[in-house]
Formats: sequence, C-alpha cells, structure tokens
Amino acid sequence: MPESRRAPWIVAAVAGAVFVALLVTYFVALRPAEGKVVGDLTAKENAAVEAAGTEMSNLLSFRRAHFDADFQRALAGATGSLRGDVKAKKDVTLATMNKGKFDLIGKVTHKALEGPAGSGKTKGYVVLVTVNGYQSNAKAQVVQQTLAVTVVRSGKKWLASDVTNVGVE
Repeated sequence: MPESRRAPWIVAAVAGAVFVALLVTYFVALRPAEGKVVGDLTAKENAAVEAAGTEMSNLLSFRRAHFDADFQRALAGATGSLRGDVKAKKDVTLATMNKGKFDLIGKVTHKALEGPAGSGKTKGYVVLVTVNGYQSNAKAQVVQQTLAVTVVRSGKKWLASDVTNVGVE
C-alpha cells in the first residue's frame, strides 16, 4: 500500500517537470523577444524601413507657406550625394511651386526591406518604398512610384543616401 500512496506524487512531479519544460520552451524558443522583432524583421531592420518611408515622404512633401522648414526636414534625413542633389534643386522646386500655385504631397503606401547594402563603415539597407505623389491643385492626378531607397546609419539616426526609381514607366 505505501507504493500506491507514492504513485500520485511521482505522477504530479513528472507532470510538473513537463509543465516547466514547456513553459521554458515557449518563452525561450517559440516566443520572440518583445520589441525586438516585428514580423521577420529585427528592430534595426524595422527602424531602417521606417526611416526610408519617412524620408521619402519628406522629400516629396513641400508646402509653399512652410517651404524652408519642410526643406530643412527633408535635408535632415538625407546624406551623401542625395543630400547634394536635394540642395541643388531647392530654388527650382520653390520657383516651380510658386509659379504653379501648388504644394507637393507625397504619401507612402508600401514599404519593404529588400536587403543589406554596402560594406565596411557604410553598411545599410535597401528598402523598397511605394509612394503616391501629387500637386495640391491636382489631387486626382496621382503619380505612383516604386523607389529603392538606400539608408545608412549615422550615429543613432538612419539617413537616406540614395534613391532609385524601380517602377515600370
């Protein structure tokens, strides 16, 4: 009879050990670390994708009434030759907007990580960004573009360093 009294305790101990093993497996192997993975992207990759989308919106959205602030915002997210290209187009962009009496609006519709870009110190990512752009006085004439945006890390910030149109024309 003493053996039959021990059986429930042995079964309970084994069940408890199995339960603990399942919990450990769930929290360590099956459940991703919160805040570190979004879908299949790491936090670093997700930040790069978000930065690419934000910068494309900034580079395509300018209001005449706040042009200088909008332009500085766009420059703040760009680096390298892209920054130089944007700077070179400042006067012609404002003149065209004033002549046509319109603002420029760019809305990001899709973003996707294509993969790593560069090597050495300039490591970054190529992000595909689809945007709808239009003039404020012609909202029905949307121009959709798919862009390959290269973003690189500079300090704690991701900056766009190159933009290539990859859409079908």
